[in-house]
Amino acid sequence: MKNIPLHVNIEGQDHTVNTNWLTIMETLKKRSVVQHELTNIYQELSAGMRVTTRGLTLALIKPSSGLEGIIRETKFSEYDYADMMRA
Repeated sequence: MKNIPLHVNIEGQDHTVNTNWLTIMETLKKRSVVQHELTNIYQELSAGMRVTTRGLTLALIKPSSGLEGIIRETKFSEYDYADMMRA
């Protein structure tokens, strides 16, 4: 299991904490979650699912899909490509 970034919410509270899988895994072990359950939780989180267990709601933090500083994508027409081939 790789260390993945997570949003964690304690049930009954309004705020969310950012942490990682290794930290939460240790917390869940202290709350009597066995290894095969940890594996299932990890797989569900990796699949993008939100998981609620032992009073915690866990969700994967997805990496930003936007690329800062890029205004537009450069496009070439078929004629530009033909000109490049002649050069």
